[in-house]
Amino acid sequence: MEAVGTSGGTGLPPSPVNPGSQHAPPSPLQSLLERAAAIEEELAQGEDKPFTEVTRCHSGDAVATGRQPLTFLRQVAAICAYPELLGAECLPADAKRRAGRILQHLHGGSPGAYNLEYVTETVAEKVARYLEQRDDGIPSDPRCIVPCSGTAAAVVVSVARGPTVAPPWSWGHRGPSSHSGSSRQDVMTLLVDETAAQPTGVLVPVPGPPLHGAAAGLAGALAVPYPLAEERGWAVAGGAVRQVLRWARARCHPKVLCVVNPGDPTGEWGGTRVAAPCLSFPHVLQDNVATPGRPFLSFKRVLWEMGAPLSSTVQLVSFYSLSKGIGGGGFRAGFFELVNIDPSVLKCFYTWGLSVYPPILGQVMLDTAMEPPLPNETSHMAVEEHRQGLRRDLAHNARLVQELLGRAPGIRCQPLHGGARAFPRIQLPPRALRQARKPMAWGVLGTSWGHPGDRVTIPSLLLQELGLEPDVFFCQKLLEATGIVLAPGSVFGQPEGTHHVGLSLLLPAEALERVLLALTGFHAAFLRDFS
Repeated sequence: MEAVGTSGGTGLPPSPVNPGSQHAPPSPLQSLLERAAAIEEELAQGEDKPFTEVTRCHSGDAVATGRQPLTFLRQVAAICAYPELLGAECLPADAKRRAGRILQHLHGGSPGAYNLEYVTETVAEKVARYLEQRDDGIPSDPRCIVPCSGTAAAVVVSVARGPTVAPPWSWGHRGPSSHSGSSRQDVMTLLVDETAAQPTGVLVPVPGPPLHGAAAGLAGALAVPYPLAEERGWAVAGGAVRQVLRWARARCHPKVLCVVNPGDPTGEWGGTRVAAPCLSFPHVLQDNVATPGRPFLSFKRVLWEMGAPLSSTVQLVSFYSLSKGIGGGGFRAGFFELVNIDPSVLKCFYTWGLSVYPPILGQVMLDTAMEPPLPNETSHMAVEEHRQGLRRDLAHNARLVQELLGRAPGIRCQPLHGGARAFPRIQLPPRALRQARKPMAWGVLGTSWGHPGDRVTIPSLLLQELGLEPDVFFCQKLLEATGIVLAPGSVFGQPEGTHHVGLSLLLPAEALERVLLALTGFHAAFLRDFS
């Protein structure tokens, strides 16, 4: 397949490209990563710096921090990719048995085929059984399970579109529709009614992953931020959500509430009572638990326990990603479950020309993860040790963050219960704020929204030339002084007048301790220098 230019240039002409995708500014995190790569080159060339290596502590990518995916999953996937390994003595018998059963479901005995029936039937049935076990017997219908290549592919629309031109979008502004003239569909696009007088409103958490607001805008919806209450452990405050709804109803038709469970980057557990159509993003569910003895509580279970009529009328789309902890983001594996949604909607997900069709080896790993080895099988102990080890490490790292940052003046971190990141608040002096906002080539504009006392600063996707957000400025200085990469809080959004950084809990404990000590020492010096 080739794209041919029609206006005398080369490549795809701009007219069929979603205008919303053409106006995204340089990401402040991307600029930090590019600088980190340049620093590594400088170190390799012998340039003298106050550190010897770059430490990336910004990501929720477990594999990038040195944690390998669950061995049993990789063994089964390797055998399916190269069936001659069925005779290898170095691989455990239960992995070979599992792979042998899976190969019987694959066309031609190979993951190289599309294998539609394997994905939509075999894997969906395994997922449904897993969900029933997770939620203590709450029924799950395999026909309402849609395997996908991770949450992003299922949520975000294609950039291909028809020729209609619309202005660029940002938070709080309706985005140009991306599916007009295109056969591609996804969850966010299906929620948008292009014929309605008002745009569809999608409530997204702040702080939260920037993906959700971007997906809403690209689908032609209005991204409506709702603030999480930092002083209450980043909980969803019902009063704040109602206030947001009153504001939003004058501008759009609010239809969707996005909830991330556990919170990213804030690390709080969900369990909020819902009474509106909801998109839930439980990234790794029970595996990213930082508080022992506090079990994962799914939104599906919360909805079920609310009883009729809500349990049978509130629509829920719940996404699951295998990317953190036991899987790996590069394998692109996940699924979403539709609850209280008309079965006719399912036809949309199986008739899009495989637009977000999942890689089969990723689905093999998902299949295997949904049905771990039994206690009498060879790999059972290793699988349990991996899972328990991840939980222990996350709990230890969460305590380490609370302990080391808790005694540092000017840094405060809310209790962590789950997730792969911490989101501590950092004090920045007024002189640093002024220095950060001096004119430079580009920056990310913080746009305030809400009522006094309950305002939030959200990241705009419009280019401007007024300088840097202060937390970006801080992270730049931190990188140059220590070689540590943290995610600026403005990437996720944050309460107005506050500044945060996102840091990974997935690093080995020794590496995380070095990062935290370097962060607290640098922050103390930063306060002195800019006082």
